[in-house]
Amino acid sequence: MSRRPIPIPDQPPAGDRFDADYYRRFYGDPASRVSDLAAIKKLGAFVAAYLRYLGVPVRQILDVGCGHGHWRTAARTLWPRARHHGLEYSAHLCARFGWIQGSIVDFDPTRQCGRPSFDLVVCQGVLQYLDDDAAATAIDNLGRWCHGALYLEALTELDWRQNCDRTRTDGNVHLRPGSWYRERLRERFQCAGGSVFVSRCAAVTLFELEGE
Repeated sequence: MSRRPIPIPDQPPAGDRFDADYYRRFYGDPASRVSDLAAIKKLGAFVAAYLRYLGVPVRQILDVGCGHGHWRTAARTLWPRARHHGLEYSAHLCARFGWIQGSIVDFDPTRQCGRPSFDLVVCQGVLQYLDDDAAATAIDNLGRWCHGALYLEALTELDWRQNCDRTRTDGNVHLRPGSWYRERLRERFQCAGGSVFVSRCAAVTLFELEGE
């Protein structure tokens, strides 16, 4: 059964939700933003180092929900020869940055990127905005698109209760247990820790304590 979003006062209608005001609050204003370029550069450096250790080459990157393009900026230094493909739902950001406009639920990478799969897929802060059926479809898609490694971040019920700063985190989302995600990811991915999931197609051997 799909869970209803936790209501938060003064949220815009769904059709206008990911507009300039949303990105100004959560990604622009230093007093309320949840992340910035410096944070993504630090995170990207970790992911790049871990993938080098695991022997996963990165030549093609799909950035789902690419927002202001911080991962693209980081990738220019971390994977200078890789091609970055940015997929974004927000019409506001697509008009501003020229991203491929679309949804993780029905995106066709072969038609829109000229290729069916990628070495690295980044999906940060996207799945919690989808109901259960759409999120399950999205995870299936991630499994088909990713033949290397997936960096996945999604706000869970436990994160909302214990881990996140609620003054900087959008709570008007679908909160699910972490186990809900892990069960669906397990078919196509091995958990490598640090929100990195390695595709079973990549033939990477993980020792027991490196993952879950």
